[in-house]
Amino acid sequence: MDTLVRLQADELDITLIDFLKKSFSGKRIAVHVYEEPIDETEYLLSDPVHRNKILNTIKDVEEGTNFEAYSVENIKNLVNDRGL
Repeated sequence: MDTLVRLQADELDITLIDFLKKSFSGKRIAVHVYEEPIDETEYLLSDPVHRNKILNTIKDVEEGTNFEAYSVENIKNLVNDRGL
């Protein structure tokens, strides 16, 4: 059996130890503890300024407002004009 438990360090208590002992009674187990990197989306949404920009952009796309559409030809011309 393979079990992954994700939690904040301050949520760690004897309940986890009891769970492991009951779930794996009599078996040899390995416990691997590492700091999980924060998800990029979670990080961006944690900042109110970024959160508002992201949510407003999503709304604009859903409503089809506040953005410009470019054809492939337009993009090629932009790239050529900038020497990219």
